Amino acid sequence: MAQDNIVVGVDIGSTKITVIAAQGKATGSRFDNIEILGFSEVLVPEGAVINGSVENIMQVGTALREALAEASSRSDLDIGIVNVSFSGSHVRVTPQSDGSIRPTSSAGDEVTQKDVDQLVDDMYRAKTEANYDVLHVLPMEFVVDNSMGVRQPVGRTGIKLGGNFLIVSANNQSIQRTRKSLVEADPHLKCDKMIYAPLATSLAVLDEGEMKAGIAMVDIGDHTTDLVIYSEGIIRHIASFPVAGRLITADLKTGCGIQLPNAEKLKKEHGVAISADVPLNIEILVNFLAGRAPKQVLKKNVALIIEERLKEIAAMVYAEIIKSGYEEHLIGGLVLTGGTANIPEIEILFEKVTNMPVRVGLPERLAHTAKADAVSNTSYSTAIGLAWAGIKSIDPRVKSICKPPVHQSAPLRETPTKPKEVKRLPKDDGSFWDRIIGRKDDSIGDY
Repeated sequence: MAQDNIVVGVDIGSTKITVIAAQGKATGSRFDNIEILGFSEVLVPEGAVINGSVENIMQVGTALREALAEASSRSDLDIGIVNVSFSGSHVRVTPQSDGSIRPTSSAGDEVTQKDVDQLVDDMYRAKTEANYDVLHVLPMEFVVDNSMGVRQPVGRTGIKLGGNFLIVSANNQSIQRTRKSLVEADPHLKCDKMIYAPLATSLAVLDEGEMKAGIAMVDIGDHTTDLVIYSEGIIRHIASFPVAGRLITADLKTGCGIQLPNAEKLKKEHGVAISADVPLNIEILVNFLAGRAPKQVLKKNVALIIEERLKEIAAMVYAEIIKSGYEEHLIGGLVLTGGTANIPEIEILFEKVTNMPVRVGLPERLAHTAKADAVSNTSYSTAIGLAWAGIKSIDPRVKSICKPPVHQSAPLRETPTKPKEVKRLPKDDGSFWDRIIGRKDDSIGDY
């Protein structure tokens, strides 16, 4: 896909589509950073994407067309092949084990990369729920004969080769809607890789040292919060929760008696994660209805509402980390990303709840340019990670963790036999709310 190491990442989120066109910059055989060539961010209509899953193909296709055109204009690229994210409550992550007898001539034959890739390929036929397809096979440890917990089996001698894997599967109808939205945007457009959004995000905001030391990436988006745990450089645990930034906005809507767009603006412009240091006498005027006087809202109350919901999210994340069994292995602590991670002091709140080191993760390893400055925020993390996924492997021990995509068989118009490459163009919720209402705290005031 990457002609001259140019890759285009398309992140289809619940509220917007972000596109990144980037080019890998290598030192020898190692890619040190990427240069941002073009970018775009286009809102999708309400309800077109729900919990990360495409629901309205035409609306998403229209937004995709606009986003790709804008990114193409900024980068002087003719975009024909992309890496695309998928996510949502329909995604399943399950541990599975498998093994095989290698076709060796003697017990002294060494395990080869071909043997490992074949074992991983076999896992794509693993049994899943009806109407679900396996899209990622993530190896953890391998087993060579009687040796357990082998991180790198290539070069070891043995007849039996097995492994423990995380299998990422998704509802095939949801995935098909994503593919159809690409065709709706441009019948010539091809998908090189479909990648689970949290995996792509981790490539953008984590470094190899953190992955080896042990780190938990927490992506707090609009509809979902995703958790990916690394230890010894290997993905060990993945989880997702249907509690994220949208609920914070809904809480502010209810608590302040304003409309949802006003609540979203209030969160972004005046929200903080820690309420203790917010003075009691700061009032915010919110224009909530045409022809009505602005509503007065105490900033202290806004902070209390946000703080309570973030505590709930942090507690859910911490409980899942304990459940995974890797709490003691996370030397690097937590890295927060996603749009909600932009709320000031959110890392302080998560540190208090989890008692772990926390930082907010921005995209790493970007060549210093004006375009890089424009996308160096959490909103572009997944799209940048999708670009990285076309340049470097998510797991270098295997050929690919991604199932080859099935291209749309019935495009809207005739698709050329040879797909276009990327080329340079010529220059020319409510239960927690009850707890706040029930507080005996004079500082809360009226909403």
